[in-house]
Amino acid sequence: MANRHNKTGRSASGPPFVQIHHHLLDSLAGCSLTPPAVAVYLRLGRLYNGSNNGSLGLSVRAAAEHANIAKDTAGRALKELQAKGFIEIVIQGAYSVKLRHSTEWRLTNFRCDVTGSPPTKAFMKWRPAQKLSVPNDGQVGPKVRTRKPDLRTTAA
Repeated sequence: MANRHNKTGRSASGPPFVQIHHHLLDSLAGCSLTPPAVAVYLRLGRLYNGSNNGSLGLSVRAAAEHANIAKDTAGRALKELQAKGFIEIVIQGAYSVKLRHSTEWRLTNFRCDVTGSPPTKAFMKWRPAQKLSVPNDGQVGPKVRTRKPDLRTTAA
């Protein structure tokens, strides 16, 4: 059997993998992701090879096919990832008769290789929307139910 480790004990090569950091999963935005959004994020992470962040081409149709979800669900997942700060659009895609170009995305957890901008990690700043409190209408206690008249009795 061939020796696969170098002199420091590390493997010389191995299969590619997707690295998900704990701070990404433990953030409020990471805890609130829906399962389709997680599947689409993993697909975008699969496309990232360490030197192509900012040119991760993924269309809604391709995301739906790889995540085994409907196109509309994939579109909502991409919008959710974008709204919560996990991904950003670098080049907007277009789907027309003559030109089919998928949107090129950037993972905000890593430096953008196209523009050279540092990681924004916008998902760490995301907070859930505040619920509006409903003012009290002045009613105290539960609603009082009135009795219906008994129609079984007949007047003589």
